[in-house]
Amino acid sequence: EADVEGYDACRKIAILSSLMCLKNVKYEDIYTEGITKITAADFLYAKEMDKSIKLLAMSKDLGDEYFAMVAPCMISREHPLYSVNDVFNGIFVHGNMLGDAMFYGSGAGKLPTASAVVADVVDAAKHLQSNMMTFWSSKKLELADIKNASRRFFVRVEGDSTKVAEIENTFGKVELVDAGIAGEIGFVTGVMTEADFAAKAEKTTGIINRIRLED
Repeated sequence: EADVEGYDACRKIAILSSLMCLKNVKYEDIYTEGITKITAADFLYAKEMDKSIKLLAMSKDLGDEYFAMVAPCMISREHPLYSVNDVFNGIFVHGNMLGDAMFYGSGAGKLPTASAVVADVVDAAKHLQSNMMTFWSSKKLELADIKNASRRFFVRVEGDSTKVAEIENTFGKVELVDAGIAGEIGFVTGVMTEADFAAKAEKTTGIINRIRLED
């Protein structure tokens, strides 16, 4: 459950966000969505779009505010995280001076887990009876509301080609995706905020699923 519901990724991005902003980021404040609603049909659409679906934990410095969330996203083949599979984890970083960098390695399995646990025990034994300084202050960071975050969305809706006009009347011009699945339509929206998408989705009947795009 910690993996498939995104709880483990949420705690990891809380730690990384705290290191990034030097304040205390509470994992309880991070919007978290797992992969339990992702189906085999979603992967057929992703393949048609030459993308992959990954559970991403994201944290961004927007200048005057910080944004963090955990959710499954579609990413393109060109994205460095596209090739992270099986028991491997990847951390992708973009810095204003560094540019793009990625850290990659085993993140699961009995031996990598045992190695990490033993390393922590040894580290604790080395610093017995001493205090370790943390890298961030105890001051809590107020995260930005994800409703204001903007992105594109992939959406699956029950219906056939006759529903396209209704969809575009609500969402505006969309990019249709045909994965050969009868009885439904797949499409990609333009860039909009999470709040705008939620409002438009409320007006649309028959939505099967939606997945965010990380461009």
